[in-house]
Amino acid sequence: MNELSIQLQPSSRLAVLLSLAHCTAAGVFWPLALPVVVKLIITLLLAGSLYYYLRRYAWLTSPRSIVALHLTGRNSCRMKAHADEYIDTVVDTSTFVAPYMTVLCLRKERTKHYYTVVILPDSIDANSFRRLRVWLRWKWQDSSSDGRKRG
Repeated sequence: MNELSIQLQPSSRLAVLLSLAHCTAAGVFWPLALPVVVKLIITLLLAGSLYYYLRRYAWLTSPRSIVALHLTGRNSCRMKAHADEYIDTVVDTSTFVAPYMTVLCLRKERTKHYYTVVILPDSIDANSFRRLRVWLRWKWQDSSSDGRKRG
């Protein structure tokens, strides 16, 4: 299992989680003793934020949305954005892997620019989700431990 290609799909679970988080944040401001205009502005800003994050991360319709991953070698990952842009990255040590969610933290090669890809079970087929988790837990960890031995 040297290479792994993954097609991401829109995630309704992520859309629900993002909506709940934004609605909760909006609900916190309404009981406060603030002018109604301020509450409306905050609510509109949160609505705009929700729309942005839904398009980019849950619905995958933004040109900057990551729609495919190609993991190669020990820790290399080539991402494909919705606008057919390819970005070469490496898997960062802050990547989180669990049976219910994977948060893939990727760093652009030779820069400090980071990308985060949240993968829930409904945004990928079950076999690919399992293979990704195995790759990240075993194949990728081998490279980080090898780097420690050499360094």
